[in-house]
Amino acid sequence: MKLQHLVLAFTAALSHYSEACLEHLKERTDVPPLPRKHHPAPRTKTAITNVRVFDGEHISPPRRVIIDGAFISTDPTNIQTVIDAGGRVLIPGLIDSHVHVSTIQDLEALTSFGVTTAMVMACYNYTTCATLRALDDGLCTFHSAGVPAVAPGSKHSKIVNGSLLLLPTDDPAAVVAHTFNNGSDFFKISMTHAAYIDALQQAALSSTDGIQHIPADGPLPSPLNITFHPHQFLTPTLNIFQYAFSNPAILAFLGRSPTDKTNSYANAVTNLNTLRPHIPILAGTDAFGLLVPGINIPFGLTLHYELQNLVEAGFTPAEALRAATVVAARHHRLLNRGVIAPGKRADLVLLNSDPLVDVRNTLDIARVWEGEGSC
Repeated sequence: MKLQHLVLAFTAALSHYSEACLEHLKERTDVPPLPRKHHPAPRTKTAITNVRVFDGEHISPPRRVIIDGAFISTDPTNIQTVIDAGGRVLIPGLIDSHVHVSTIQDLEALTSFGVTTAMVMACYNYTTCATLRALDDGLCTFHSAGVPAVAPGSKHSKIVNGSLLLLPTDDPAAVVAHTFNNGSDFFKISMTHAAYIDALQQAALSSTDGIQHIPADGPLPSPLNITFHPHQFLTPTLNIFQYAFSNPAILAFLGRSPTDKTNSYANAVTNLNTLRPHIPILAGTDAFGLLVPGINIPFGLTLHYELQNLVEAGFTPAEALRAATVVAARHHRLLNRGVIAPGKRADLVLLNSDPLVDVRNTLDIARVWEGEGSC
């Protein structure tokens, strides 16, 4: 997003920068162990044969996929390794469009569950983020925002430690420059929180790119009286809503009353279906790891939960998968991933069973490849 748009976004959003990134959560006990260890892209030219490929809409008959270094190729010469997939299904590496990682273990967990790209919504320590970026040997790659700016008195200023307190007298251009000069890929205002109806309206007007979360404080009007810009997209993070609205301890941690019935998961689902015809939907989780003692929002696994949430909300399995692959890649401008095609990164997940028959089959992982090299 251009600098002038960022400055306008600051002005539009400062008064409502209270939408918490962790507004919603739930403890789940159906947590399987980490799948089989992931692998870097093959170091030798490799052909995966007898494999059915998800093309963004359908699953193909058995075919061959060639990996040459970190990328997919069509060149059939000099193949050194052949892997017979036995009719299994190959999907692109998954993209979590809203996550918070801070350790190598977080990246390991993401990759083990087939999440090969993560959009990290905050970097609270630029040195740590730079160190994690240097880990390119078969681990999930990520793009991150910098230290998030918060307004005085906002929920974020009270909940999230380490944020940048931005006063009305501060120069937003200087703040943006500092963020990008420290290695950030995008600015947090270009990803705007909208867990409330009025916040969604402000986000649409501000022309920010990614609208994060979804209003849960009541149903949106139908017909919708909000107009989105063509470049905007929505990452509803239903996963985090489920966690919060079924766990009073998390609601209390976030300063919300468990007896407040104004906000609900049902509202979030209803509003998602209201918004679907108007704005592209991306899959994201708001996974954070250990949030408060005894409450963990796991990395990787929760993206599979989010795919299930989308299907339960009315998406087809193919639409849910698109939200975590090609649609996510397109709107985050990651044009070298998200599909299985020549020249794209060899970020691949081999499944034992068909995810279009049952989206829960995305957890039936046989193997994960993550293309080596930089993003």
